[in-house]
Amino acid sequence: MELNLRPASVVRAQALEKRRPFLIMAAACFILALVGWGTYYARAAQETRQSTERLQPKIDKMRAAEAKFNKLRKDTASLDSMATPLITAIKDRNFWPEILEDLNARLPKEDIWITELVAMSGGKAIGVDEKRMMEIAPNPVTSPSAGKGTTARTSGTAIDGILVRGLYLLNPKQEQVVVDYFRNLVGSPFFAIDPNDQARAIKPSTPTNTEWAFPYELHLDLRKPVEIP
Repeated sequence: MELNLRPASVVRAQALEKRRPFLIMAAACFILALVGWGTYYARAAQETRQSTERLQPKIDKMRAAEAKFNKLRKDTASLDSMATPLITAIKDRNFWPEILEDLNARLPKEDIWITELVAMSGGKAIGVDEKRMMEIAPNPVTSPSAGKGTTARTSGTAIDGILVRGLYLLNPKQEQVVVDYFRNLVGSPFFAIDPNDQARAIKPSTPTNTEWAFPYELHLDLRKPVEIP
């Protein structure tokens, strides 16, 4: 029988003595790892600094180019602000011939024609005297687009509608030829027409057997109001 008469403290000291080489090696490995990582980061920082120094001249050139581009952008924006009124005027100049062409293209081929076009703003005729205005629109009709966020391009007065006046001949369809014209205009890209509100847009006259032609009126609202110069 083997008996161990060593005190517990002696046993622990002997066990610690046996593990000491391993603890020393672990500490050495930890220190070496720290040194390795430190060396790696120091090298990486050095490489980054050297790369930055090599690229700095190119960066300075690019910054100078960026400053020039920013100046060009500002100059372009300034020129755009100056050109916008001119572009708007050119578009408006083309707008009216396009409107006239559209009105003519949708006009029925026979028994009806246009005799007068009047620009309207807020239900009032523009460019006519007061007496003529009362003849054209004794009871001004406000455009349905008013008050719904539809405005002209600037704060000035804008043309928001057109009054079309004309004659239709005595024909088998009678005043239906005016209704046909109205229905043709529903598909126009220039006018905001409600096909279900025919009574508001059309003002026909009742044919008689004593005349050969009868007047009619169409109140047409523009989809896009046009500023009055």
